[in-house]
Amino acid sequence: MITKTISPSRLPKRGWFNVSITSYAHFIGDYYSNILPVMLPILALQFDLSYSQCGMLYMIFQVAASFLQAPIGIAADKRNLGIIFPLSIMLCGVFASAVGLCSTPLMLILIVFISGICASGFHPIAGGILPSVSPKNHEVLATSIFIVGGNIGFAVSPFLTAIYLEYFSQEQLFYLAIIPVLSALLLIVRRLHVKEINYSSKDTISLKKILENKQFLWLVCSISCRSICYCALVIFLPLLLSLKGISAVSASAVTMTMLVGTAVGGLVVGGLSLRYKLVQLILGSYVFTFIMLMIFMYKADDSILSFISIFFAGLGLYGSTPPAIVWAQKLLPHADSFATSMMLGFTFGLGYVMCVLIGFIGDYIGLLESIRIFAAVSLILACIFILKAKAPKSK
Repeated sequence: MITKTISPSRLPKRGWFNVSITSYAHFIGDYYSNILPVMLPILALQFDLSYSQCGMLYMIFQVAASFLQAPIGIAADKRNLGIIFPLSIMLCGVFASAVGLCSTPLMLILIVFISGICASGFHPIAGGILPSVSPKNHEVLATSIFIVGGNIGFAVSPFLTAIYLEYFSQEQLFYLAIIPVLSALLLIVRRLHVKEINYSSKDTISLKKILENKQFLWLVCSISCRSICYCALVIFLPLLLSLKGISAVSASAVTMTMLVGTAVGGLVVGGLSLRYKLVQLILGSYVFTFIMLMIFMYKADDSILSFISIFFAGLGLYGSTPPAIVWAQKLLPHADSFATSMMLGFTFGLGYVMCVLIGFIGDYIGLLESIRIFAAVSLILACIFILKAKAPKSK
């Protein structure tokens, strides 16, 4: 047995306040995870980096932050690693704030890589703790609130950081490190780094159990296909619009509109979670995304129609995430951390890797055509795969 009883007084309490604190922590974690893009023009000028080198630098962070989440999740489901929750928030924020202090390209690469490693610990640990603080029978809504914090942080990070850099130097970006440090202390005070493990070793997750769970694998395939669309828009949308002669300000506004839509999508689906089944929520979000994205791709500019369609496309894209996390946790009992890491880490990692292929094909047939093809095919496959995954039984 690996049961470890913890005094109830030391465990975090269930309730919306603690759910809100985890959402705030998600905001901070994703905010500092998205500082790098707005720093790339400054760093490119400082170190004479090419576009491809800037892209590789961003990929270094994303790969480190995404693919390490699964092994961390497995370890967290077997032992109490809750302290990684506040440490991840703090260290990722500190290292992300330090990119402006780099004096050599090698130092920059190391700082970005270490920041990505630190960021990888947040999602699986937070996802494993969230079910223990969520109000009973409101897991999807609680997960939606948790998700929306990260979406908003990711969306506003480039904009707010750019404003900060209008008044302060790149070296003074390090002053922002105080915020994640204080946030980590808040998590510790609220005891959100404590999780009770009360099941036997035979019930813990293993590679064999994962590979034998076909329904979970279908779910992973479905969310991975969805993630291809999301990652392609995050990476290529500003470039796509700039190629059409649209200003950088307008391109940034379109991108932020989509990201704000992702935040709204999480809340909307959370509110519908008590009325519809998980499969209905996810499949509905896919179909809605497909329609809105095809409308946007028809023109892909900064018109009113494009702003409206990309907002709703973002809403649909991320609307599937909260029910997918709850679905994965139901399919893998006693593996909440690993299930969360797969939905918020591994699937997005695959999405970013596939974007390399989207860009490669775009060099030959055009970026817009490449995104159109991959978006349509991946969303259709996402629908097929989610229908193959059986609806999970209630806990």
